[in-house]
Amino acid sequence: MKIKKTPSIGLIFTTACFSVILIFLLSIFIFTYASFTNATKEAVSVQTNELSTQIVYNYESFISSMIGVSNIVQADIDSFDINNNASDFSDYLNNIVHLNPDIVKIALYQANDGRCLASSAYDYDAGADTKTDTWFFEAKNDSTIHVFSVPYEEVGNDYRINISKHIKYNSAHYLVLKMEVRFQTFIELIKKSNFGEGGHVAIIDSDYNVVYSSLINQNIEQEILLVKGIVLGSAYAKLDNHNMMVSVDTLINTRWRICVFINSDELNEIEKNFVITTLSVSFGVLLLASVIFYVIVKRITSPITQLESVMKKVERAEYFIMEKVKIKGTSEIQSLSHSFNKMMEKVRELMDRVVSEQKIQRKSELKALQNQINPHFLYNTLDSIIWLIENKKNQQAGQMVIALSRLFRVISKGYEKVKVSEEIEHVKNYLKIQCFRYGDSFDYSFEIDENVQKYTTLKLVLQPLVENAIYHGLKNKIDKGHIKISSKIINNNFLEFRVSDNGYGMKQSKIDELMATLKNPDLSDGVGLKNIYQRLMINYAGNAEMRIESDLDIGTTIIIKEPID
Repeated sequence: MKIKKTPSIGLIFTTACFSVILIFLLSIFIFTYASFTNATKEAVSVQTNELSTQIVYNYESFISSMIGVSNIVQADIDSFDINNNASDFSDYLNNIVHLNPDIVKIALYQANDGRCLASSAYDYDAGADTKTDTWFFEAKNDSTIHVFSVPYEEVGNDYRINISKHIKYNSAHYLVLKMEVRFQTFIELIKKSNFGEGGHVAIIDSDYNVVYSSLINQNIEQEILLVKGIVLGSAYAKLDNHNMMVSVDTLINTRWRICVFINSDELNEIEKNFVITTLSVSFGVLLLASVIFYVIVKRITSPITQLESVMKKVERAEYFIMEKVKIKGTSEIQSLSHSFNKMMEKVRELMDRVVSEQKIQRKSELKALQNQINPHFLYNTLDSIIWLIENKKNQQAGQMVIALSRLFRVISKGYEKVKVSEEIEHVKNYLKIQCFRYGDSFDYSFEIDENVQKYTTLKLVLQPLVENAIYHGLKNKIDKGHIKISSKIINNNFLEFRVSDNGYGMKQSKIDELMATLKNPDLSDGVGLKNIYQRLMINYAGNAEMRIESDLDIGTTIIIKEPID
């Protein structure tokens, strides 16, 4: 009589363990794969947005400097007798060209007949018919805008654009200023950006015509169709059988769109390798575990149970307690417990190091606000001072130098807090410089309670708010802008500062989004306002307040409330 063989307890247990381990590994694999995929896609998205942001920043800096030149010409033109002595003004224009290497030529035209009155280039064709040119026609009929032409290629791949502006002369005459500018400077900055294999960038105008494309001599009709669908923001899309991350942003003044395309096909290859490697490792681990469990099942059952308990503590993040694992069993199990303890010690050391580095980084980020000044603001200010000196406007130049000196004197001070009177004086010096730069495009006023002057406040807490009001609220405003800075004592316990502008304003949804960004340490948008908010929270242990009030087409007010020391 044959005895029916039944699986041994070792085989049964090993099979059970095999199944458990398989499910565990599959769960880990699915979770890890999902996390890995999301993290990789997020990295591509961040890279794309950062590239787009950098290009937009370079463009805005470039265009702002050119607009600044036209504003300087407008401010000085009345001091020249152009009709009787145009050569002096031509010399003046020539000096501007020499001070601005990106400017090739500057010329001034009569608005009624298109006649050239003065030019930095002495070989200019004074008899050329400009009346039908787009740059001339649009600038002549609209005094509120700068007219930008589509880039055109000169000899040697030197791309240029024409910038024209309606100019008022002696309150009664209307002229057109034209600047021929090297756009190649901006294009070279684009070329230095790393878009990865298959990545590229394109600039498209408001009518979806190609202004510039890094894909030389290639058709980008598919890219244009994608841009029409996205309008603004970023999204994943299919392009020539490739998966692309597309970011679209609008360039000020020209209403062109910068479109960045990053090839995300590499993600698929990385994911494929990740799957193969993970499955291979998992299969090997599973096979090895099955053999081990089958051989030494009874000896390791109890130690594994103990180790499982400790691992659950790790899963619940209780490893910060650093409870030592003490397991009696085979030498292998004891060695495993020892290695586990060592690993936990290193994990804790690493976590402590990360926390320490984050604290140092946060302090550095907060201190950066005190030490930062916009280099383009400094360069433009120095250029303006040089021009004023050369044109014998020594009094104005002296005022700008004094204001700039006072500005840097405050910035260079190492301490964190200053008197309110010093902070107000710093803002006045900053506004004085900005008024020299932007002419009469905006004015400002102060409403400061005398009782607040003796108290202290955080250093450089108001100037970034004023800068934000100029840049985001008033910079492109058609009519004259106004900034109001006020301060008073609230309930004998708090200092309140208000910075208001009559700019474009914001919707409540935009305000909520901005406040959420300020309060979220993981987001990097809005660096200036965010640094102020974080400094307030850190220095006053959360007992300070920063809020935004705004109405569309009325203006924006940023309110800061901090305890009196």
